[in-house]
Amino acid sequence: MHKFAIIGSTLALAVTWSFGPALAQTTTTDKMEKKAERAADKAERAADKAERSAEKAADKVEDKADATKDTMKDKAVRAKDKVKDKFTHAKDKMRSKTDGRMSMNDTRAAQEALKTQGMDPGPIDGRMGPRTRAAVSDYQRKNDLPVTGMLDDATMSKLNVRSSRTSDVPAASPTTQPDPKKQTQ
Repeated sequence: MHKFAIIGSTLALAVTWSFGPALAQTTTTDKMEKKAERAADKAERAADKAERSAEKAADKVEDKADATKDTMKDKAVRAKDKVKDKFTHAKDKMRSKTDGRMSMNDTRAAQEALKTQGMDPGPIDGRMGPRTRAAVSDYQRKNDLPVTGMLDDATMSKLNVRSSRTSDVPAASPTTQPDPKKQTQ
């Protein structure tokens, strides 16, 4: 029996030595495959995260570009309006200086209209003094007109004062009477 025990032990030892490394190798291979899968999953998640970050950055840049474009448009419109207002103010100022006697009549008529509207233009003397200018500004402010302090066309129209400036403009073609001598010939 002793021989059988030795032979059995030898056989068991031989089987373990033969199949042990093969069995150990399959478990190592399984572990390696799992590690590789985890690494692939991790790489895929990192790629997704990078893609989302790139999309967010692109959206941010696009939003900022749109905001900058809108800001530039607004600035351009404001600059245009400012230039237009300055031009109108300068034109009205030049008109009031160059019209001479007619301007005094316009100013006098405007002063009277302002007085009837409850404003205080000062003495009705046809001069555009500081009190008249202040009364014109107040009137423009109360009637939603551009506040220039000048008697511009819009203010004169709102005051129902007919400007003498418009009557000074000659007709495009003068009226002529036919010459009777030339018609008989």
